[in-house]
Amino acid sequence: IHAESGPGQLEVVLSYSSNVMQLADDVVLARETITACAKKHGMKALFLPKTSMTTAGNGLHLHFSLRDVGSSVDNSFPDLTQPTGISLRGGSFIEGILDHLPSLLSFSIPTVNSFRRVGPGCWTGSILGWSTEDKEVPIRVCADLSTGKSTNVEFKLADAMANIYLELAMILAAGMNGMVNGTILRPMATGATSEPQPNSSQESLPQSLQESLDLLKKNNLFLSVLGPELSTAYIAVREAEAQSQKTLEEEVMDAFNKA
Repeated sequence: IHAESGPGQLEVVLSYSSNVMQLADDVVLARETITACAKKHGMKALFLPKTSMTTAGNGLHLHFSLRDVGSSVDNSFPDLTQPTGISLRGGSFIEGILDHLPSLLSFSIPTVNSFRRVGPGCWTGSILGWSTEDKEVPIRVCADLSTGKSTNVEFKLADAMANIYLELAMILAAGMNGMVNGTILRPMATGATSEPQPNSSQESLPQSLQESLDLLKKNNLFLSVLGPELSTAYIAVREAEAQSQKTLEEEVMDAFNKA
């Protein structure tokens, strides 16, 4: 745990786990523990993605690495024989996520307030792309500072408003879909710190929750993973959220009163 850039903002890093359900449980337990400890000391813990438009927002970034089951190699994500330094399977995993990222945002940043945190200079990424050690892209490949090897991939467009169980399921479904299909990783994003230009090949991401939900309705992969009943219920709940007319101040007050 350490201080972050915003006033009263702290970052908590949870341990790696190869058990996805355990990892999701740990996220829930950490949130409940933080909330309880804050109350015990007469404070309130807010996990709202954006509490002020002039300070850094709150995310819940997720890191993924790959390992071959039964192999003596601890990490099969790096491959120095590839131009990107990323193994073919690692690249396919990233590309699978990028292919589905516009509708995936319905799960990872699922509120109106969540989208207030997204944009250039917000350390979230606002274009559809990846890069190495660039905090202005949604998919950041992390490298070992001593060896330069790519070690894992960070999914940055995520926050604590998400249902962590559904979110992880959709991210893994997208990544594994890319691996099954052997999808080739697109070139690294350039100029990721800027907004997409009119004649640029860079693709922008949905600008609102409703825009992402409209894409989700057409995403056969995610709809099949959810099933008809859950997908219908999830979209209905999130569309109600997308219609919210609350101001940022009202969102903060609501979160404060519920904390």
